[in-house]
Amino acid sequence: MTRMKESGIDWIGQIPEEWEISKIKFTTQLNGRIGWQGLTSAEYKEEGPYLITGTDFQDGTINFKTAVHIDEKRWLEAPQIQVENGDLLITKDGTVGKVAIISGLDDKASLNSGVLRIQTIDEIDRKFLYYILLSDEFWMWFNYTNSGASTILHLYQNVFDEFTFTFPQKNEQQKIADFLDKKTAQLDKVKALLEEQIQKLKDYRASLIYETVTKGLDKTVPMKDSGIDWIGQVPEGWGVKAIKYIFDEIGSGSTPKSDNEIFYDGDINWIQSGDLYQTDTVTSVSKTISYQGFKSTSALKIYQPPFVALAMYGASVGNVAVSYIDACVNQAVVVMLGSSEKVGFGKYAIEASKSNLIFSAQGGTQPNISQNLIKNWSIPQPKSEEQDQIVDFLDNETSRIDKLIQIKNQQIENINKQRQTLIYDYVTGKRRV
Repeated sequence: MTRMKESGIDWIGQIPEEWEISKIKFTTQLNGRIGWQGLTSAEYKEEGPYLITGTDFQDGTINFKTAVHIDEKRWLEAPQIQVENGDLLITKDGTVGKVAIISGLDDKASLNSGVLRIQTIDEIDRKFLYYILLSDEFWMWFNYTNSGASTILHLYQNVFDEFTFTFPQKNEQQKIADFLDKKTAQLDKVKALLEEQIQKLKDYRASLIYETVTKGLDKTVPMKDSGIDWIGQVPEGWGVKAIKYIFDEIGSGSTPKSDNEIFYDGDINWIQSGDLYQTDTVTSVSKTISYQGFKSTSALKIYQPPFVALAMYGASVGNVAVSYIDACVNQAVVVMLGSSEKVGFGKYAIEASKSNLIFSAQGGTQPNISQNLIKNWSIPQPKSEEQDQIVDFLDNETSRIDKLIQIKNQQIENINKQRQTLIYDYVTGKRRV
């Protein structure tokens, strides 16, 4: 049985008696780019030494396919960050705390100002330290250090210097790292299979919606050309109409002045585009406005449910859901009101055409679905009774698929927790190889 001692660190607790405790500043050499040294994105090139940024971190290594290139003079001016295969890196800005060990580097490479190079002394195995930085041993320290800080977090080098961690003799470090390589690879393989299954379910869900809203439930009926590229053929008894001729009302909203606190946290629901992310229905909102906020702009109107809500731009562009709560919306959301069958079928038809709608909205750097585009967007129109049947069928089928996806996402979450616990237990000596 392993004899334990107190580490003196709350988030580590007891460690094996023979393990040591030290700080990053005594066990590593940290190097980063001092500011940008005048380097700008205008200097990026098609070839030359790589410039590694935080966006190039992928699955514990660096994806050089996404890395930009710089002039060799820029590489020469910072020898302390002329990185090589086997180097350990961590992001200190942007998405803080991403960790990678360089492999597959076939050219010279440097770092941008958001990445640190970590070179270890002989007593510390680099892969062991990699796992420490992935573990809750690091993250509990980081969260404790940043408690009360602003919402924009940084890993400042002088603060990182003080990170205290525990470690055994180097040969045991290597055994732990090798063991964790094997065990995490097994967990990652299961996770990858689950992610693949989820993607197949999502693809099936999308194809089911498309086939049903464009071809109907009876696959034996004669078909005709719809005259609309994204729709293709439709059943002979169906029509095709622009959205403006289907819904009773189409509208949008606005945003009260954000610097006036009395305009917010009231009793009026206010749908933003983010409220439409990964959901088919809106039953609650992330933000509400007050009566004063509602009256502060004439562009706001409270819409009565059910209605279709579609994100016109931003990260959620093209996302669509049915709102079952009375609400007003911001200017990034368009609302379509009508009978329950128009709302239900219209939502699925718009969802089926999402990629085509976004493609048609391309123009600037970001797609922007205008109200005019939406109003003139054509969707299939079966008879009212058949719309109800299609909506009932898709509600049941998509609900079943969504439950399967939810189960698999929960399994992935459990694997992630198991992975974190495994790493933490072994790098702090709670479990031994």
